[in-house]
Amino acid sequence: MEIVISNAPFNRAAALSLRQAIFVTERGIPRDVEFDDRDTPDRLYVVAYQRPELPVGTLRLEAQSSTEMRFGRVCTSQALRGQGIGSQVLQAGENWAKAHGFTHGLIDGELTAKSFYERCGYQAVGVPFDEDGAPVVTLKKAL
Repeated sequence: MEIVISNAPFNRAAALSLRQAIFVTERGIPRDVEFDDRDTPDRLYVVAYQRPELPVGTLRLEAQSSTEMRFGRVCTSQALRGQGIGSQVLQAGENWAKAHGFTHGLIDGELTAKSFYERCGYQAVGVPFDEDGAPVVTLKKAL
């Protein structure tokens, strides 16, 4: 498994293609909702590759302040879920954020994934709310 953190065109394309397959095709989220104004050319993406040509997990890095990093659009290929790829991608993002001076991680996680994020050390803060047609909760972790 290779994990790449960059805004290089190949890595951005890999992240966006995974999100198309998972959020738009599999989950039915409208593409104009999934791909928003935060998907800029300078945005950093964490992408796990099973082989150089096969991206299998991703997330988007979004600084919220000088100390808080949001890990957004976290997803893993359907056929490979439950194999630890999501936690590897998240850990890589957390390590990058910590190395760049961020002290806390934030995630707006779907309620169905809340236990996954809790196993990764996150704690829910606040009450669930609707995002893109799904119930989500904000989770936070000290990095």
